[in-house]
Amino acid sequence: MQKEDFIALAQKYAQNNCSLSEKEAVETFFLKQMEKEQNTIILSLNEEKRNSILLKINTKINKPKAKLRNLYYKTAAIAAIAVVLLGIPFLITQSTTKNTVTQSAAKGEIKKLILPDGSLLILNANSSVTYLSDFENNRKLKLKGEAYFEVVKNPKSPFTVETTQFNIKVLGTSFTIKAYPNYPNTIKVLTGKVAVHDKVNPDTNILLIKNQQLLFTKKQLPLLTNNYQEDFLAWTKNIIVLKNTSLGETAEILENRFNVIIDFDNSEIEQLGITGKFKDENITTILESIAEVKQLEIDFQTPNKIFIREKPKK
Repeated sequence: MQKEDFIALAQKYAQNNCSLSEKEAVETFFLKQMEKEQNTIILSLNEEKRNSILLKINTKINKPKAKLRNLYYKTAAIAAIAVVLLGIPFLITQSTTKNTVTQSAAKGEIKKLILPDGSLLILNANSSVTYLSDFENNRKLKLKGEAYFEVVKNPKSPFTVETTQFNIKVLGTSFTIKAYPNYPNTIKVLTGKVAVHDKVNPDTNILLIKNQQLLFTKKQLPLLTNNYQEDFLAWTKNIIVLKNTSLGETAEILENRFNVIIDFDNSEIEQLGITGKFKDENITTILESIAEVKQLEIDFQTPNKIFIREKPKK
């Protein structure tokens, strides 16, 4: 692409005059750069990331026209005000307080990390881990949300993960943990063994092996089942797998994945179960599929706020 063409396209993008294909081309190009720089899989665009793209456009063009430059500063100023008033979470993805390190992934992104001991960690959207700065000698961390682990073996220093509901201990293995606050927690083991201690039922200690899953509920003892590995890591590949999942829990999955807010007309709709698999689908396609199966209406009140109600009976 010639410089003049790039300037023209950049201006069209900044002024929101691009065609859909032009907009996707610009955003895809710069998102790939952002993902490489941040080592983060970005699943959806929010206002801050679009402003970041505008900044990168200004950087790429040697002499941006005044109109483009002024428009960027205007949108950047609006974004800065929103950050101050709303406390947008993506601004802080890693922080250190005294001897504690916190790593986090905002809604709409998945983050891949290498821990100080060499273990691999993939954080799902709206998730965080906290550990001490001397982690290599003290391999203990706390998890909020969902994560996949590939733990480096070190018999002299067991690897432990704590959530609000349970503690687990491993020497070297791969597993996933889902520990969001509002819905059942799960542990799924791909390789090795994991020892689980249930905080809610202190006398419950369970050993998980390859291809086993442990499901936690609030009122019952944990349920141990076998499962297929392909479903264990679906979310790391941008695949959503629903197995008679309540629409309430499905909404939480979509809220984290696409950085949206989903409300229901009544609690009965939230309890409906849905089964399906969605790979690289946008939220509109997913919700339209669910609405067709469950006879629901989807109302996009704003691009980021969605209301779901029953379809009126004829």
